[in-house]
Amino acid sequence: MSFSQRTKKDISLEKINENQYAYELSSYVKLSGYIRIFQQKLYTVFDVDNNIQAKRIYNIIKKIYDFSPTIEIKNNNKFTKNKIYRVLVDDETTTEKILKNEEKLGENIYDFYDKMNEDDLKTFLKVSFLLNGSITDPKRGYYVEFVFESKEISDVVFKIMDNFNLQPKKFIRKKNYIIYLKDSDEISDFLSLISAYKALLELQNVKAMKELRNNINRQTNCDKANIDRTVNASLKQISAIEKLKKNDLFKNLPDELKNVAEIRIENPYISIEDLGKLTNPTMSKAKINYRLQKLIKLSEEI
Repeated sequence: MSFSQRTKKDISLEKINENQYAYELSSYVKLSGYIRIFQQKLYTVFDVDNNIQAKRIYNIIKKIYDFSPTIEIKNNNKFTKNKIYRVLVDDETTTEKILKNEEKLGENIYDFYDKMNEDDLKTFLKVSFLLNGSITDPKRGYYVEFVFESKEISDVVFKIMDNFNLQPKKFIRKKNYIIYLKDSDEISDFLSLISAYKALLELQNVKAMKELRNNINRQTNCDKANIDRTVNASLKQISAIEKLKKNDLFKNLPDELKNVAEIRIENPYISIEDLGKLTNPTMSKAKINYRLQKLIKLSEEI
C-alpha cells in the first residue's frame, strides 16, 4: 500500500464528527454522487475507489436517514484491475431527503461554498482529497496533488486552500484541472487541516531525518574545507621556511621567527591555534599567524 493510500485509509477510518454528517455527505454528493432514474424512481449513486470510503458513505447515510444503502463492486474497465465501489441508495424517499438537504445547503457548488463555516471547509477539503487527491511519500519528496474534471469544483478547492494560507498552485493537464502543493510546511498544515495525523507525523519524522543528515553533511563538508585550508596554508608556510633556509637567510632571522618556523616544520598538519599552544610561553593565534605571514613575505622578497 502506497503512502497516499495509507493516508486516505487513516482519514477514512477517523470517527465522523456528528456536526459534519450533513456537510460530509453533501461533499460526497458534489464530488462523486449522481442521480439515477430506474423504473421511474430516483436513486442516489456514489462511486468511490475503495471499500473504506464506501463504508464511510454507508455509515453517514445510515446515521442521518436510518437507511442501509447497497454497496456494489464493479470493474473500472477491462484495461485495469482497479475496481469501483458503488454505494446505491435504492430508495426514492431517502433520495428525496438527500436532494432536499442539497437544496438547503446549496445545489450550486458556489452557493455551497458561500454557506460553509471553517469546519465545513475542512470537511469538503478532506473529501476532495479522498476522492481526487494524492500525496507523494515524503521519503521521495514533498508533493500533494488534486485532479478535477470540473473547473468549478477546482476553483472552490483552490479558494478553500487559499483561505487557509496554503499557497496552492494550479495548471491544466489534458483537460483536467490540477491543484498542487510542493512546500513541506504547507503540506504539513494541509495534513493537519484534514486530520491526517499519522501521515503528518511520518512527514515530520522524515523531514527531521533529512535535516539531520543535511546538517551532518554540511558539518562534514565544513570540517573538510577547514582541514584543506589548514594543510594548504601549512604547505605554503613550510615552503617559505625552506626557501629561506636554502638561501641561507634563515639563520639571520629573529629568534621569535625561527622558533615559530621550527615548530611549524615539526608539526605540519596542525592548526595555527594549536601551534600557539606549543610555544613557550604560549602565543595567541593572531601572533602565530603574524609571524608565519612575516616568514612568507620574507621568502617572497628573495
